[in-house]
Amino acid sequence: MRRYDYMMIVLTDINSLSLLGIHGILCLKETDLKRNLLASGMYDRTVRPRLNATETVHVQIGLVNIHIIGLNEKESSFSQAITMHVSWKDEFLTWNSSPYEDLESLVVDPSSIWTPDINIFGRIESNKELDLSRARVQSTGVVSTTFSGVLTTHCSMDSAYFPFDYQLCDFKIGSQVYTKSEVAIEIISVEMAEDYDRNPNWLMEYSQINNTCQEVYFCLQRRSLYLTILYMVPALMHSVLILVSYVIPSEAGEKISFGMSLFLSFMVFLLQLNGDLPEVSAYVPALEVVIMLHMLSGVVSVFISSVTAYLIQNPSQSQVTVTEVNDLSLDAERKDEKSKKKQIKCICAGLRSVKYLNRIGFVVSLILILMANLVMITARLVSTGCAKPL
Repeated sequence: MRRYDYMMIVLTDINSLSLLGIHGILCLKETDLKRNLLASGMYDRTVRPRLNATETVHVQIGLVNIHIIGLNEKESSFSQAITMHVSWKDEFLTWNSSPYEDLESLVVDPSSIWTPDINIFGRIESNKELDLSRARVQSTGVVSTTFSGVLTTHCSMDSAYFPFDYQLCDFKIGSQVYTKSEVAIEIISVEMAEDYDRNPNWLMEYSQINNTCQEVYFCLQRRSLYLTILYMVPALMHSVLILVSYVIPSEAGEKISFGMSLFLSFMVFLLQLNGDLPEVSAYVPALEVVIMLHMLSGVVSVFISSVTAYLIQNPSQSQVTVTEVNDLSLDAERKDEKSKKKQIKCICAGLRSVKYLNRIGFVVSLILILMANLVMITARLVSTGCAKPL
């Protein structure tokens, strides 16, 4: 009797609070609704939410890109912060709102209802299934939930026109458990957030949906200003110094050391460039070709400098012997004069060959430098966008 009296007192207090208009203390209507809908004997979260088992559950997905974190060329990965809106209709979660104080919707934990197993194929993380947030259920049975977080997927990098390249990244959304006749996933939209934060290195060119294959494509354009200043401007300065090296007199011993210093500086650029590019053998980046051509012009400069130094410093051509005048023998004097003339001719011929070699080396280095610039200009003109997906 005491327990019965206690329960009557509690119910009387609750009714009094309801009469006073205080409904927020205990929302029994929402609790009763959840208890009635999700009762263990009434609802099974492992069964597809269809009264007719042959019907298909249609799942609609909308993607909102919040921020592009970046592309990792070494790991061939694309990271972005996204919000994914997921909705479907659960025919077992419908009710008449009148008995429940016109309650049109309620929030439930996704672990208590049926949820589609949405997988991101191409996701680098070990868990390819999305961790959905709390779901809102409408009285009509429409269930909506979201996934918000960082999505890192594999992206096949094509740096043939680096640093003026475009990258096409994609991932596929699907189900591993259900077939398309059981659960049909449709991607209805891919858009940018209103307060979209632009990435300093990449620009979103466009996004595209292919519902036939359930794939989403993102075309990204690299911002090339930083890399142009980092690589191209010093490379042009070095090319000017390579051409200036031919003006240095061949007799100067510093000409070879000057050329070697320029060559080693190009090696530093090449090592730094290889640290920023993926290690693939399918193509050679345009900027790497440019650096290699500049290095080759430096090699030509060092080679020409070495040959000219050999021609000038060779004793057989540069040593001139002075013979004493022998008044007693005219034949000996004539022989000495002939030998002196021959040696002077050899020196003049050597100097002329040095002059010609410098001219040839200058022309060859200039052609290599112009070819390097032509490669970069061609890469800039040819790279105009991503290859359209099939």
